[in-house]
Amino acid sequence: MNSLLTPMEINGLKIPNRIVMAPLATWFSDESGKVNEKHLKHYGDRKGPGLMIVEATTVSPEGRLSETQLGLFDDNQIDGHKELAALIEKNGSVPGIQIHHAGGKSTLKTNYGLLPLVPSKSGVKEGKECRELTVEDIHRIQRDFANAAQRAVEAGYRYIELHGAHGYLGTQFLSPITNKRTDGYGGSLSNRQRFVLELYSLVEKAVEGRAVVSIRLGAAEKDGLTLEEGIDTAEKLKAMGIRVIHISSAHSIPKLDVLEDDRFSPLFNISAYVKKATGLTVIGVGGIKKAEEAQLAVETGLTDMVAVGKAILCDPKWAEKTVSGKGDEIELCIGCSPCRWFTEPEKCPVRVKREN
Repeated sequence: MNSLLTPMEINGLKIPNRIVMAPLATWFSDESGKVNEKHLKHYGDRKGPGLMIVEATTVSPEGRLSETQLGLFDDNQIDGHKELAALIEKNGSVPGIQIHHAGGKSTLKTNYGLLPLVPSKSGVKEGKECRELTVEDIHRIQRDFANAAQRAVEAGYRYIELHGAHGYLGTQFLSPITNKRTDGYGGSLSNRQRFVLELYSLVEKAVEGRAVVSIRLGAAEKDGLTLEEGIDTAEKLKAMGIRVIHISSAHSIPKLDVLEDDRFSPLFNISAYVKKATGLTVIGVGGIKKAEEAQLAVETGLTDMVAVGKAILCDPKWAEKTVSGKGDEIELCIGCSPCRWFTEPEKCPVRVKREN
């Protein structure tokens, strides 16, 4: 029986435990997209996860979700990431990074005047300023991902996660809601999968075995991409050689008729279905707040690794306390909606209580 604290190995990458710090954005950068002291403090304070995935980091200047998003689209950004990856490794975690393109979720404002690019204009809100991607644009963005992955490896990251969930570019291609193309990248499921499958292949070749390449896959959504289609995508990635996959939702969290385990959220159950169907090593995510919840998820075989998001923002020592057997001392996230940490972290109620 596996435990949350059982070490594991993926393609030669040794991970000391199964706690994953989820890639939640901090918005600490600026137009430069560079790592700064705030990033170093944020990640340095959160010791203990077996795998720490640095937040969504844009691969292209026109693919920003925020004006203050981290970047890996320029060689000048590498040095800061070297410092960050080294700090994470020094603190005992495997350094990972999620690379990202917002596609239709970017704006002229977040892109500093660059026009957002989308799979199909008919799949975006009327009036949005954007341009439909040409095939040449698609190939250029795929190369941007590959180049960013090479920079990530140079910086010292040993796990690279492609963002293909949460309504960003990978999802925009996979989902029939946002992909209305009529060429080889749209229409049938196999055509809608093409961008993501080509992307994985290109990035895998670019890193040349120097890092484990994974994907955060939005495996299902409401009234769009079905769970069966998401599983099919995971199966095709498995056939191409992927060994670990981080499962989340696409544009939205679907309503599941039956839960694999009703002690966990519907989002977490999506990862359980993908693991059961594919046999891949799966990172599950979705509302885990307590150490015993994460332990149960691994112990029952629902997932192989557990991504902890808002709970580890709320209590920076979440993983440290769990690893040292002091999970009952975790300061629990109270689930503010919307999350105060993302808008005004200094006003997170649990943080305020702790500091007072």
